[in-house]
Amino acid sequence: MVPHCECRRGLRRLDQARGIVEPYFRASTRIVLVLYALPLGLSLSLVALQPVWSRVLFALLSLMLLAANLDTAVRIRAVARVTGSTALLVNELVGSAAVVAIVALPWVLGGLHPTREDLTWAILLSFAAGFLSISATVMCRRSTSPGSTPPHEPRTSNRRESIRG
Repeated sequence: MVPHCECRRGLRRLDQARGIVEPYFRASTRIVLVLYALPLGLSLSLVALQPVWSRVLFALLSLMLLAANLDTAVRIRAVARVTGSTALLVNELVGSAAVVAIVALPWVLGGLHPTREDLTWAILLSFAAGFLSISATVMCRRSTSPGSTPPHEPRTSNRRESIRG
């Protein structure tokens, strides 16, 4: 679900596996967009519309969230195999558990007619899952930016020296 990379290794070593890793990151981006669409759309519908329309919107967004999660879950095995990263696999498992909680909790709390209070839990969990995903992606990307140096590579004072060496 959540777009991560193993920060110690970074994306530099994944050039040869671009065809496997990029579709996973696109799928992960899709799930983050749905994670943020859920609380934004649901919050607006809870204020402006009748509760039945909020439930319908929640059901539709839940289906989109489950489909996006299935897409990342299908791709994670190949990505974990190529990267050798268990962090990606663990992240996918935690993200999938969060998706199940987001989708199921309002229905468990409110039955077939979840109230505004029941839907609020899904809103909060969705914001939290999206925020954690974005935070992890930013931290991972920062570790692979041109100004950062992995622990095993010495920092050079000149870019030309690093290209030659």
